Amino acid sequence: MAERTQEQYQVRFAWGTGGAARIAHGAHLVVWVDVLPSSPDAAAQRRALRNATVQLPDGPEVVLGHLGNASAIAERVTGLQSDRGDRCVVAVVAAGLHHPGALDDAAEAAGETVDVPDAPDFAVEDLLAAGAVVDALAAVGIDHTSPEAAAACAAYTGLRRAVKHLVTASESAAVLGREPVHAALAVGPGLVVLRESRGRA
Repeated sequence: MAERTQEQYQVRFAWGTGGAARIAHGAHLVVWVDVLPSSPDAAAQRRALRNATVQLPDGPEVVLGHLGNASAIAERVTGLQSDRGDRCVVAVVAAGLHHPGALDDAAEAAGETVDVPDAPDFAVEDLLAAGAVVDALAAVGIDHTSPEAAAACAAYTGLRRAVKHLVTASESAAVLGREPVHAALAVGPGLVVLRESRGRA
């Protein structure tokens, strides 16, 4: 079992499914932040999201975070707090860059999920989008953030005017190509639920 970290904070931040295992205990909402797809292929995108979702800790609702829907996520959190009559603990998890290996390819070819915890590389687009979520939460008064979440927020607020340029110039964008990047940046502000709550705390 992963060591529990950031437990005293309401808003937490980590990278990948391994990071989620450390920070999602007691969380009511996990925000899986994945701005750019790993492949331009729509079916591969769906598989990657499915694989990530099933590896996240069981229990809390899981929503998809990107650069366009931070306000919708903040609204969801305030709604959860209203329903609970208590604070809502949020685990913001950046997907990062994942470089699939032979085992990942074999699992996907068999239609199975990848069951090896992800150890992602840094992805500037996911850091900035995670920071946007933390900033949107702070704007509605949910600001008891971990140092890690505060640092992601500072990255976003400090670079707010250059976010789209930074994303389009990023390593991920260079690999993916122009059209899929612009499509990802044009995604609307709606909330995307990847997994409903399974009733745990």
